[in-house]
Amino acid sequence: MFRRPQFTHQPTAFGASERSGLFDERRFHGRCDADRSVLPAFVECIGAEQARRHIGAWTDLTTRALESNIFLDPAFALPAAQHLSDQKYPEFLLAWEQDRTSPRKRLIAVWPIVRSRLWFGSTRKTWVHDYCCSGAPLLDKAQALRGLDAIFDHLRTSKSPASVLAISQIREHGATASLLRRFSALRGLALNIVAQYDRAALDAAQPGVSAADFVSRKKRKELDRQLRRLRDKGPLTFGVAREGADLARHIESFLALETSGWKGRDGGAFLNRPNHAAFIRSMAPALGAEGKCRVYWMACKGKLIASNIVFFAGETAYFWKTAYDEDFAFASPGVLLAMSMTESLLREPGLGTVDSCAISDHPMIDHIWRDRTPMADVMLSLRADKPHQLEGAVQRELFRRRLREKAKSAWARLGFA
Repeated sequence: MFRRPQFTHQPTAFGASERSGLFDERRFHGRCDADRSVLPAFVECIGAEQARRHIGAWTDLTTRALESNIFLDPAFALPAAQHLSDQKYPEFLLAWEQDRTSPRKRLIAVWPIVRSRLWFGSTRKTWVHDYCCSGAPLLDKAQALRGLDAIFDHLRTSKSPASVLAISQIREHGATASLLRRFSALRGLALNIVAQYDRAALDAAQPGVSAADFVSRKKRKELDRQLRRLRDKGPLTFGVAREGADLARHIESFLALETSGWKGRDGGAFLNRPNHAAFIRSMAPALGAEGKCRVYWMACKGKLIASNIVFFAGETAYFWKTAYDEDFAFASPGVLLAMSMTESLLREPGLGTVDSCAISDHPMIDHIWRDRTPMADVMLSLRADKPHQLEGAVQRELFRRRLREKAKSAWARLGFA
């Protein structure tokens, strides 16, 4: 559920948690002094096709990122930019460490940006789309400030200068939030929180726990009963597809299963839109080849009845998509698979957190995963001398959101929800 929006020119409430020393102000000032003797970062604004030339450097940056974001892995972001033609096309801002011999010595930031006609050209928005669950940019954790400063400077001084930047779906207590909060305060830039909401998450680093510990005794009995009902239909099989032909086969099985259900009937399944199907067929094997994509599945008497797609990036996993066979809804196969998958994730070496990628108050996962990740959509000024432009952009964005909610409500009353 959305919490009440907060608006402030003193953004101390945003990302207030400062766990694990993610941003050190003393190092900030020290680096500023040291950087006077080196060249500033080189920033280029390029399209997806040009960005493909830098996949190696981009992939390397994902291993050094201040905050991991699988949705900005080139194996995910580039297929999305190529195939999701009904979404906005992004421009990729790449910031490079440079020296006297090369302007592209080492990539230190990747930030995808889109423009919006609704904001009259002075606001830029971090690119997110229907299949993206995080707007956090990729910033080299050793040079996060330098990369952030370079990106903001480019946005302010480009041929089409921006005065406001909007960022959605970032973790309030994450490293990116901490950096933005401190950076805006030090630079005298206003920052406004447009919306706050919670997302279910799994703390996979908990020692000595099992999936059964997350549900009530009554719920465990119900799940056991549903499991017995399924076994009465035939033998049950649980599995995980990780790479190669096995992963590709299970992606196709997921697509067919999703299309057979309510999403297929409503036109929202991948296979309802050929370009969206092309996106997942390109993206999933590419991530799988790097060990970053898995399909957890459940079958009854050899027939697939539930399937989940999960991504991995560093210490974070993302429960991205789920589908189930509605003919078996009497036994809640989606819930049973989620429980089995949870048990597996709790035993995953080196895994810290699993992001549910779900809406607030999700009817299924919120009742299994009890942890919550506070999320926020924010807008910040890029110019200390023009705070009024942020105020106008925030009001327009709030109006747009209210209008969208009213339209959705009207659509639902007409029976099209």
